[in-house]
Amino acid sequence: MKAICPSVSALLALAALSVSAQETPEAALKPRIVCDAPIFDFGERNNTEFVEHDFPIRNAGTLSLEIRNVHASCGCTAVKPSQNVIPPGGEASIRARLDLRGRNGYQQKSITVQSNDPDTPNLGLQLKGTAIQPLRAQPSALFFGRIGPTDVRSRVCEIISARGPIQIASLRADHPGLLLKTLDLEPGADGSVRKFELTLDPELPEGSVNGSVFVQTDQADQPELSIPVAAYVVPAAAP
Repeated sequence: MKAICPSVSALLALAALSVSAQETPEAALKPRIVCDAPIFDFGERNNTEFVEHDFPIRNAGTLSLEIRNVHASCGCTAVKPSQNVIPPGGEASIRARLDLRGRNGYQQKSITVQSNDPDTPNLGLQLKGTAIQPLRAQPSALFFGRIGPTDVRSRVCEIISARGPIQIASLRADHPGLLLKTLDLEPGADGSVRKFELTLDPELPEGSVNGSVFVQTDQADQPELSIPVAAYVVPAAAP
């Protein structure tokens, strides 16, 4: 009977399959970090608040995933993993806390998660949204400078709401020489801007005037607005 001798190409193919079968299990032994929702849009939030969010992290690999470091692009964002080692198939979270106090406008903060995943050693997460100031005064301060007998002693200040119509619930000053009057709503206005007039008492003596106006609106969750006032009253020129 004639012996069957395999061709050179067949032998090479068998050798390749043998090597592949030996290497594949080892190549598959690695952690794999996955975040199915790496971007969190918090929409519009008051700039008096903190935004907190937990980014879900899972290990889709076959070895334990080690969270080695987590850091944010800005010091106003605090981040912390719920655990530093995640077993294969396990889940954890990265908690982010963004301080919006005093911020206005669009905000976008990046977070980097460093791990032992050889394919994704640095995973990027993102917080984004808009910080709004629900209530503000325009101008934020009433500075008159030097005021003589014939100079204008009145200023109009606007209280502006980003939420829609408001009412001025109370209006007061901590200086007796600051005279206040709430102004009527202008025809056609939607009520999101309310105005008051501040007048320096004509009987104020010469010298510095320093005080504040305090405005409380009908938005109970908003703090009282404080508007500083300053002027220097000068006497009439001698004849």
